[in-house]
Amino acid sequence: MSWVETSNGNRISRDAHITGSHKILLNGNVTVNASVTLNADVEIGKSTSGGTDSHIITIGKYSYLGKGCKIMPPILSIEQREDVAFEIHSPIRIGSYSIVGENCEISSVSIGNRVLIEKGCKIGNSSIIYDCCFIREGCIIPPKAVIPPFSEVSGVPGVDFVCTELSNSYRKLIEGEARERYLLG
Repeated sequence: MSWVETSNGNRISRDAHITGSHKILLNGNVTVNASVTLNADVEIGKSTSGGTDSHIITIGKYSYLGKGCKIMPPILSIEQREDVAFEIHSPIRIGSYSIVGENCEISSVSIGNRVLIEKGCKIGNSSIIYDCCFIREGCIIPPKAVIPPFSEVSGVPGVDFVCTELSNSYRKLIEGEARERYLLG
């Protein structure tokens, strides 16, 4: 696999699909694998301070994006302008030491630090996942859901969705896994 390595240690696959790169902040030692989609070429809503945010996608240090995952800023609203509908988005932040597995779709507002999302998960529009969470393979987090810190989540809403408490020891385990994935590629 062919990589581009930045001065602060980010590794980005040449096969990644990145739009709006000037509005993406990778905080160092971030791995972006092949076929990852980072879409920051969207219209952003006004912030509470009256301006617009300069970074639409922010990813913390030692985070890992698995093959084929899609990071799409959440849709806040749809505005009608001269018979054309425009999606208005919110910025998305993924914290440090977070791992997003293969073929995941992420449209949350925020994913905290030390979060492990296994492959095939769908994180719903405008949802929030707090620090130190473990999202099991194939899990679907519904739109606008809030997952509390130290939670293990699995299943599909309305079928077998379960959210249980996670041991404090997972904090170091997830951080170690993120560092290891960076070192091993």
